[in-house]
Amino acid sequence: MWHCPLCKAPISLIASPIRCQNSHSFDKAKSGYVNLLPVQFKKSKAPGDDKEMVKARREFHQLNAYGPLKEKMVSLLQRSLKDLYAGQATVNDQGKHGCINIFDAGCGEGSYLDAITQGLSVHGFDVQGAGSDIAKVAVELAAKAFKQAQFVVASSFELPLETGSQDVMLQVFAPGSDKEYFRVLKDNGLLLTVDPAQKHLFELKQQVYANPRPHELNDSVKEGFSRIENETFSFPIAFESREHALALIKMTPFYWKLPKGKIDEIVEALKSVTADFHIQLWKKHSDAEA
Repeated sequence: MWHCPLCKAPISLIASPIRCQNSHSFDKAKSGYVNLLPVQFKKSKAPGDDKEMVKARREFHQLNAYGPLKEKMVSLLQRSLKDLYAGQATVNDQGKHGCINIFDAGCGEGSYLDAITQGLSVHGFDVQGAGSDIAKVAVELAAKAFKQAQFVVASSFELPLETGSQDVMLQVFAPGSDKEYFRVLKDNGLLLTVDPAQKHLFELKQQVYANPRPHELNDSVKEGFSRIENETFSFPIAFESREHALALIKMTPFYWKLPKGKIDEIVEALKSVTADFHIQLWKKHSDAEA
């Protein structure tokens, strides 16, 4: 399913050495990830989120405050995949649907991909998960924690994936390319996108800004896709401790821009926030529909 980021020739990430037919080679780190972001593709020495922000996100996800969001994502995909494969002979000897390839573009430290693959497996799907991020520190953390998935360093705008190789693509709070998602998805493949909805973390914004503005929803269409789900999903997060509130704030840009005194003030004042998400599920048109 992988291809060389330089010449697009197929490569295997389980081969040793990892090399395409044109002799472009890539190293596998001890933690298991592979760097498929050639130096000439980088726009800075260390692109993407830095180590402290990535660690903050891992700490927050370990508290499972976004658990309802992950469950919602699993539910949407489980229902749509079940409908997609209804009547098809795709059940293996273990009674599970034939292998579903799921790719998380902009996977960060891997928590969303892990939740989706584990959740779908419980619902009877044989799932193979993989993900990419432009930040090497994030990919390394993901690879160390979630050994059952393959992670690579790569840009979401130049995915090192063969055309038509994926059943499901995830884009969660990350920039990406609709054209790339269309290219790598199979016919009728699914794209699940999650973005902040209008009231997301609004209580935190009220602590930062005198006149906070709600997020704007991106309701634009995607060429080559049909939107099959389009909803906002919200729930409250009540902080159980000062550390809980700080973990959320450290996930946001505010923590890195505000002085420490202001951060301490916000942590003491903030007792709960609204988690508000814009969730959309898209199905790629088949050749016949196109």
